Amino acid sequence: MSSVKVARLPEKFDFSYHKKFNEEMDAALKDPEVATINLDFSTVSYLDSAALGMIVYLHKKASAVNKSIAIINASGTASEILKVANIERIVPVQ
Repeated sequence: MSSVKVARLPEKFDFSYHKKFNEEMDAALKDPEVATINLDFSTVSYLDSAALGMIVYLHKKASAVNKSIAIINASGTASEILKVANIERIVPVQ
């Protein structure tokens, strides 16, 4: 049985969230029940290059263990930054 892990991200998704993000994602990647990780951007109003790097690195780690990630509920400034960064070439944005 595979499940989807929804990771709710903070309003300010930047390097200060790095440690918590990695801990939460590593736990999800190790969980055999989790097949997909959805990064919930519903409250994100700011993200920086560190956040983009964390997403790309998470994609690499997830691919290595046959799991997928997606970005959900992005809007406003966060959505614009994701578009400009061309993140959908690497991670699906839903």
